[in-house]
Amino acid sequence: MTENFPHDSYVRSVLKDPVRTAELLRLAARKNTNLAQFLATVNLDTLKEIPGAFSDVVSFGYSDLAFTVKIDSNEPKQAELFVGIIEEHKSYPESAIIPQLVKYWYEIMVRDQKNIPTVAIVLYNGKDPWKIGKTTMFPNYPEYYHKIGLPFILEVVDVSYIFNDEEIPHISPKIALALVALKYVFSEEKLKKFLKPAIAGLKSLPREEAEDLLSKTYVYLKKWFKGEAKEQFKMDFKKCSEVYGYKSIAEVEEEEQAEKLQGIAKAMFDAGKITREDAIQFFNIPKEKTDSWSV
Repeated sequence: MTENFPHDSYVRSVLKDPVRTAELLRLAARKNTNLAQFLATVNLDTLKEIPGAFSDVVSFGYSDLAFTVKIDSNEPKQAELFVGIIEEHKSYPESAIIPQLVKYWYEIMVRDQKNIPTVAIVLYNGKDPWKIGKTTMFPNYPEYYHKIGLPFILEVVDVSYIFNDEEIPHISPKIALALVALKYVFSEEKLKKFLKPAIAGLKSLPREEAEDLLSKTYVYLKKWFKGEAKEQFKMDFKKCSEVYGYKSIAEVEEEEQAEKLQGIAKAMFDAGKITREDAIQFFNIPKEKTDSWSV
């Protein structure tokens, strides 16, 4: 089932905003002592995404995010110190998670950020409980080498334990809808039940931000919505659109299709199979969208 949902692109699109990631960390820290201890040392108002940290999608992937945050201190020199955060999402237990994180840490925090202390946070929304086993640098080596620990602090945040259902109306609307979608993506009944209170909270956000969250969430979950379920979700979406002035579900689907066509046209252009004029004429790509395409 995990491969049927675009978990990675959804998590990245929602949490690349430092404000949303900060909200997520504060919420998760309520039931995670280690995470709470970490947050007590930093100033989340200084959280910044490391731009282009995972641009090499062959090596890394679309789901990964990286941030820096400053130490929270009254001592001026210490308050200028940075900590790195690697945010990795998993929707199923991944045996190779440690080597992945070590590679990310080296490429970003050592080579690019000049070796700053790092906390790796694994956001997990799989169906089954997952406890990462040996957290050593070389888990496949004999026991003697397991004394070599990880070069970063590892924290696992299971979406299932971040919040209780009755808390949904009280969670920050910046993150509530995404958390409900991630927590219940494998449970159609609960998803339909708890999406409504999460969507209702969007009215307190600026229209553009609320519309963006709603659209991204629909694209993420739409494979659930077939037949009657899809019609019901469309009605819920339509009501929100009418009340709050958001895009219609048809507009969201149309934009998604347009983005796919643009991606196909760009790939064919890069491969030399079509010209810029072909893309405009046959794929209906707006001319301004092709201006940045390099020959």
